[in-house]
Amino acid sequence: HDVYAALKVWNSKKSHFAIPKDVVADIEKQLGLELAFKRDKQAYPHLVKFAGDAPSAQEWRVRAALSQQNWHDVLVAVDLLNDDLKQLEKWQYWRAKALAAIGKTNDSLAIFSKLAKQRSFYGFLSADHLKNDIALNDHPIAVTHNELSTLQNDDEFQAVSELLAIDRRAEATRQWWHAIADLDAKQLTVAAKLAQRWQWPSMAIFTIAKANDWDDVDLRFPLIYSASIQDYANKQQLEPALIFGLIRQESAFDEFAGSSAGAIGLMQLMPQTARQIAAELKEQWSNDFNLLNPAFNIKYGSSYFKELLTQFNGHYALAIAAYNAGPNRIKQWLPKTGTLPADIWIETIPYKETRGYVSSVIMYTMIYQKRLSRNTLKISDLMIDITPG
Repeated sequence: HDVYAALKVWNSKKSHFAIPKDVVADIEKQLGLELAFKRDKQAYPHLVKFAGDAPSAQEWRVRAALSQQNWHDVLVAVDLLNDDLKQLEKWQYWRAKALAAIGKTNDSLAIFSKLAKQRSFYGFLSADHLKNDIALNDHPIAVTHNELSTLQNDDEFQAVSELLAIDRRAEATRQWWHAIADLDAKQLTVAAKLAQRWQWPSMAIFTIAKANDWDDVDLRFPLIYSASIQDYANKQQLEPALIFGLIRQESAFDEFAGSSAGAIGLMQLMPQTARQIAAELKEQWSNDFNLLNPAFNIKYGSSYFKELLTQFNGHYALAIAAYNAGPNRIKQWLPKTGTLPADIWIETIPYKETRGYVSSVIMYTMIYQKRLSRNTLKISDLMIDITPG
């Protein structure tokens, strides 16, 4: 659909009809949103007037100001957010950026300093702004040997263990979810540590998330499949932390992961993409299910990511976005004129899923850099300005 054609018709015809005010406001808001998705400068005036109390429209009002890098409008738009939205890290970050841009340095530093203590995308960006080290906030879960043994000897978990022993992973997974269904938060943390002991990282990650316990970095960001990741990272001249970050986001280290779209394995590769890479590597392709093999999946996934990185001139944020949404879509989302800072480009990606994906992979990559004790890649390396496509 063509928002510009719709806007032209609407502006020329709306005065000819007696349209209820709420309908007018809704149409104006929808037009404003469509314009904001295109980073059009007409979006902000529409959304300032017609966003109303719709949270999504309020957020896009900030993004519309960001896309024009109009920092006074950004501040106004952040101040107009509802109280719950205003407290979110992302909008605190953008408030700090706007304050810094208009010369209110002390006010901005106070916000950046608070955010920089968080283990999050905006926390890491804030730390980078302050030239500080990122905060991992690692607090390993303390679980006793007795607590682990008690849970492991429970009939429900014995059944899981037996299913895993005979390699019936799908049934073991169903049994696991059944076993943890009625556990309280403390028991869930013990279960997560049990999954970790069983070298079942995806289940450890999902279980600890169910317990709302986020600070055991070793459990949530495991260094599993390290040999293959290091090997193929070296071959592709990539930082291993990037591959770890992609795997953590794509499958949470479940080598049997599959998506409704047909993506397979650790790096969630589409068989068609993998077959294409095999042809480029002049390798025989025998079976799509080879993608369930971790080393095979990492080899092809890292090769595909390197291809995207080359296609986007070494720009990590664009390559990460392309891994999620496809390179053609990313080309459509590049600025038409002028340069956009990467944080603004990411914030104004039209798809919520891809916005979240890119920020998560970048955050996970930085966590893995720390876990691997490597300093070769800084967040600023991943966040180079975006030039017009």
